[in-house]
Amino acid sequence: MSSTTDRITAGRATPEPSRDAPPKIRELLSSTQGSAFSRYRRLTHPSGSLSRFWAFELATMLLLPLPGGAGLMLRGRLLRRFFGGFGDDVIIGRNCVFRNPNGIFIGNGVVIDDNCVLDARGAGEQGVRLADGVLLSRGVQIRSKCGPIYVGKDVNIGDYTVIVSQSGVHIGDGAAIAGACQIMGGAFAVSEFTKPAAERVSSSAGPIHIGAGAWLATAALVLDGASVGEDTIVSAGSVVASNVPARCVAQGNPARPVFRVR
Repeated sequence: MSSTTDRITAGRATPEPSRDAPPKIRELLSSTQGSAFSRYRRLTHPSGSLSRFWAFELATMLLLPLPGGAGLMLRGRLLRRFFGGFGDDVIIGRNCVFRNPNGIFIGNGVVIDDNCVLDARGAGEQGVRLADGVLLSRGVQIRSKCGPIYVGKDVNIGDYTVIVSQSGVHIGDGAAIAGACQIMGGAFAVSEFTKPAAERVSSSAGPIHIGAGAWLATAALVLDGASVGEDTIVSAGSVVASNVPARCVAQGNPARPVFRVR
């Protein structure tokens, strides 16, 4: 396994600039190099042949808006060929967005509700992986700017939660993430005040790690390089800016343990 994976598994924060990340959406859209079509293809389906790209475009145009049981059945059967991995009994809701599907690996029994976004453009060979039994509720976004994202077995993620990787995100088995949470990797150089925010170089202090059995309550925020220990509860609205130990209740900004379970 790569050193990046080792850091994710250990949940340790090690400096890792992300200057080699894929071009930002803003950079591609404003670029004068190549046609608008070529820039769109790089944004949505950067790997694979042109014929595969058009097949994916046609399939998603016809299948993703399709309502009812017919839509669920056809998406589960006909979209699987475009993904890096696709298990059995997968349910995909309407109007989802998949960027670089070759880098998305979906386990058995995964449920992806309406209007979710899975973006693996920056995830590398390890990709964005949803293990068996993962539930993504309506409007969840999982986006890799740089580094792999792993969501463990039987993880439930609530409505409109956003997960962004700048150097990797690992969520352990059985974790529960309530609605409107944000797991946000990366930071911008605070010294570059002469540049617009969108032009500043982004970097990362290391991957984000959410331990097995952890519970993030509504609107909790986990910042770059932070980790949440196994079976820990992070109270609603709390901000995890560093490492929170296992088997405790943490709250506040920054989140600190207020109760420990032996």
